[in-house]
Amino acid sequence: MGLAVLSFARGTYLSLLGAFGLADGRAAPLLPGALEGRMDGEVAVYHSSFGAPEAGMLMEALIASGVGRVIMVGQAGSLSPQCRIGDVVLPTWGVREEGTSHHYLPPGAPCRPSPALLAEVRAVLGAVGPREGGVWTTDAPFRETRDKVERYAREGVLAVEMECTAPMSIAMYRGVGFVAVLLITDELFGDSWVEGFRTTRLATTLGAVCRALPRVLGREARPVAQVGGEGSALPGAGEGSAPPGAAEGAAVPGAAESHS
Repeated sequence: MGLAVLSFARGTYLSLLGAFGLADGRAAPLLPGALEGRMDGEVAVYHSSFGAPEAGMLMEALIASGVGRVIMVGQAGSLSPQCRIGDVVLPTWGVREEGTSHHYLPPGAPCRPSPALLAEVRAVLGAVGPREGGVWTTDAPFRETRDKVERYAREGVLAVEMECTAPMSIAMYRGVGFVAVLLITDELFGDSWVEGFRTTRLATTLGAVCRALPRVLGREARPVAQVGGEGSALPGAGEGSAPPGAAEGAAVPGAAESHS
């Protein structure tokens, strides 16, 4: 079993299980950082706890178990009008504002996905039209301040979330394949926070991504039931990131949603 697929929102996990034909698969080992998982001889799909430390622990446990390639499917907030709710981002580099990666790479060192696996995932997601650019990973979603959003956007960062640069850095250190696929759930770049956790477009994109990823293994995806939609709760919403501050340098307290 050489490939693992990680997810953080339960709706994403269930959709991936369906697409990979694992809804009735055997239970995967309950590794550190994992909430549940299923597997067959080629692939394991895991529902991970959210946050960089948990994702990092699961990444290390998977590598120790012999997994050589990992695809992470997460949720993110957009920093750029180039990426709207329901779009997909393939991170090509990361801003490391979480603590886990600093145990693997020196401060200031860039982290990037594996070129070969990125090319494979880019190819199968071609019809989805993913955007590519930087990702900002933070341990402090309530400190996604307006000045940081604007500064990182100017530097080419497209999205913010809470996991990506930790497993990306671990993969670089351990010499295994890693790529992230991020679904945009909300927009932080405007005058006010715009959330889309329950939109039909996001649910449709999730289905398209899940149907595409099994082709990395040469499989045709099983049918994926659409989850979420206008007026209904997308399973796993609420695992993401806070909106930017209403004033320069300040974050809005009380945000209920976050990205994972």
